[in-house]
Amino acid sequence: MKKIYFTFALVLLTCTLAHASEFILRVNRKGQFIVSASNQTQTNNINTYQFYNLYGGSTQVKVVDKWSGQVIFKNYLNIPDNTQLVAELDNYGTLTIVASNLLGNSTGGWSGNGNVGTVNYGNNGNGYYGGGYQNNHCGTYTNYQGDGYYNQGQSANNQYFSQFLSSLKAESFDSNRLQNAKVYASKMNLSANQIKDIAATFTFDSNRLDWAKAAYASCYDKANYFLLRETFTFSSNYSDLQDYISVQ
Repeated sequence: MKKIYFTFALVLLTCTLAHASEFILRVNRKGQFIVSASNQTQTNNINTYQFYNLYGGSTQVKVVDKWSGQVIFKNYLNIPDNTQLVAELDNYGTLTIVASNLLGNSTGGWSGNGNVGTVNYGNNGNGYYGGGYQNNHCGTYTNYQGDGYYNQGQSANNQYFSQFLSSLKAESFDSNRLQNAKVYASKMNLSANQIKDIAATFTFDSNRLDWAKAAYASCYDKANYFLLRETFTFSSNYSDLQDYISVQ
């Protein structure tokens, strides 16, 4: 009987390892992070995380700022059996698949021969988008931030943000700038620095304050909202903004 159990366990282990998958993630942003893939959790000082012996299929990946506790990324990825999935997480919280390598058939990592292009995944609270990894599937998905706000925009690309900023500066009236900026913020996730740059285009403090309040929900690095202080002519308006933020 013991021999039968041992044989069964050996077969089970062999099958499990035969279909084991790997996930390698590089976080391209400053700080230290706690990264989880399935039931494995890691933290280190080099911001590259390697997970082995994962079950193939839908795998939850979660990245948390070690010091602030903010959820930087949380989503489900489909990691096929016997495959090494390689990904990068950018400063805006977007995860990009850079390679999908069959284990044993490539050098692996970022230098692997199995590079299949890029697939972008945004964050989301619980759902799973796109039915998993596909070679022809690309795009950025809705974002979820750990402080509780939900925004259906995507992170603003620096190149296109610069173009949008130029279009705001070309407007003749603050009212038009404010309207256009609010529409933009409703579709995009912005950094505090980008929100500050937009605030600087307004002529009047009252419009800067209106904008700063409206854009707060779209800011993915709210801890840096203090950057907007220098855009206000009157300190009372910045104090008003602080009071607004304190109750959000």
